[in-house]
Amino acid sequence: MSTPIKIEKDGVLYAMFFSSSLSAPDGVNFLNNPEDSLQIGLMERPTGYKVEPHLHPSRSIPIERVSEFLYIEKGKVKATVTDEEWNVLGEHELSEGDFLLFLRGGHSVEVIEEARMIEVKQGPFLGDNGAKVYKNS
Repeated sequence: MSTPIKIEKDGVLYAMFFSSSLSAPDGVNFLNNPEDSLQIGLMERPTGYKVEPHLHPSRSIPIERVSEFLYIEKGKVKATVTDEEWNVLGEHELSEGDFLLFLRGGHSVEVIEEARMIEVKQGPFLGDNGAKVYKNS
C-alpha cells in the first residue's frame, strides 16, 4: 500500500489508511484534504534541517465531527469502517508504522497481534458517555 486507501460512500470520504512505505520526495506530503478538520503531513528532512520557530495564531474553528488518527507503533490490528447506520464500508489490516484517519461514520479496531497504538483526536475529551455512540446501545 504505497498510496493511501480511501474508504468512501456516495463520494464522501469516511476513512483513509496509510502505509509505512509512503514517502515525501519533496520534503512534505500532506496526505488528506485541506478541508479536513485534522491534517496529516508526512515530512522527510535531511540531517541539519531546521523548522524555524513559529506559532499558530488563535482562531475559532468549527468542528462538526471528531476525527481520529491512529498510529500503529507495534503489532497488528484490523480496522473496520462503517457508515452512520453501521453498514460496513471497508476494513483493512495495519502493521508497525502504518496509520489511519477516521473522518466520519463509525469504526472499530481489533488487535490481531499485541499492539501499541498512538491515538490523536480533537479535544476536549468528554468521557466515553459524551464522546461516543456505541452500536449496541
